[in-house]
Amino acid sequence: MCTTLVVGRNRSATGHVLLAHSEELGRNAAHRVAVIPGRDVPPGERFPLHSGGSLEEPGHTARYLATRIFDKRHYPGDHTSGINGHGVAVANNMAMMRGVPEARMYEVIPGGIIWTEFMQLVLERATTARQGAELVEEFSGRHGLSCDSGTMIVIADPDEAFWVELARDGLWAAERVGDDEVSVRANCYRIGARQGGGAGSAMVSPGFADTVGDPANQSDRYNLDRHAVLEGMLRGREKVGAPDLMELLREVFEGTPLHRTRPDGSPFRTEVRTVARMNTEACTILEPRRGMRPEVAHRMWCCMSTSLSGTFVPFHLGITNVEPHYATAGGRYDPASAYWLFTELAKLVDYKYRACSDVVRSRWSSFETETSAALAAVEDRLAGADLPEAVEAVTAFDGRRAAEAIQVLQELLVEVKTRAFFEDF
Repeated sequence: MCTTLVVGRNRSATGHVLLAHSEELGRNAAHRVAVIPGRDVPPGERFPLHSGGSLEEPGHTARYLATRIFDKRHYPGDHTSGINGHGVAVANNMAMMRGVPEARMYEVIPGGIIWTEFMQLVLERATTARQGAELVEEFSGRHGLSCDSGTMIVIADPDEAFWVELARDGLWAAERVGDDEVSVRANCYRIGARQGGGAGSAMVSPGFADTVGDPANQSDRYNLDRHAVLEGMLRGREKVGAPDLMELLREVFEGTPLHRTRPDGSPFRTEVRTVARMNTEACTILEPRRGMRPEVAHRMWCCMSTSLSGTFVPFHLGITNVEPHYATAGGRYDPASAYWLFTELAKLVDYKYRACSDVVRSRWSSFETETSAALAAVEDRLAGADLPEAVEAVTAFDGRRAAEAIQVLQELLVEVKTRAFFEDF
């Protein structure tokens, strides 16, 4: 049950489309960051589908950077967001289809494609957002959706973005995000009563959301509150950049009538569904950019666990390796894993929220300000660098900054444990 924001290029502080995503799978899927090289595919190789059958592979797949679930055997499929060497970025939100009871929502539809496979196919094959949207439409119409009653996939590149909303039985609808728009999705369909999809394809019904969406899900405050609050906050912002998206992904609706806290001060696990949550596995901000080499231009900011007590660190497409803590995840607590360390911090902050929250949020705010300033200086120096030098520089910067985040995190764990376990705080 995720939240996604897409910033059209005219509203973006960078002049390029931005995509922000908060991934929530119910605390059942530890995450890591992975860089997957492009490759020439041997003749005859097929793309295997979890639900049975396979797809023909292209001759070459693109390099991409992604957040991934630790073990495909633990969860069918493993990609939850990513960006490829063509600057095509992708993320996904679950939705609920009319007429599919809860007991059948996640059943395997033989030969169908699951949401993580759709995203992997886009990352491996798409050279533009439009092509990625058309690919999802084609595969959905031909094979159908499996292991979900409904889902929606956003595909973006530096210039434009598309939502493709999917339901079972090969049903889909597509819509282009306006250049002057910031588009928000919670967990219900939103493509309304218009003819024609943004990717040049006809919609399957006059109003996809009303026709296909489960009525209770479509009217659930669980979804509508996020739409209303985020869209209200965005109205007053002429330009939206990555720091703004980090702020929005941390929203617990402070200063609005929807703000709730438990008696201990924590905004988590109240009757209001906020954007920041305790069961967030990873938050990402995907930045496809033009004007630089793809290896330096395209990047992903990643925050493990809940964004309210975590921090965003950058990973560029061209890096040759991922800092070990961010590359490690598993089904058991592991102090060598960024996911598990940030989850530990989140749990402790929630346990003693009033005593711990401010010190953690203040430290990460300073850390992110320092990161942005240092990163801008590095990218300025790389303007005239050759490719090997540029790749070496961003690999070193990203690795060092991720390692420094882990160091700050370990210091915060000591401070938070002290505050959590003593009544004086």
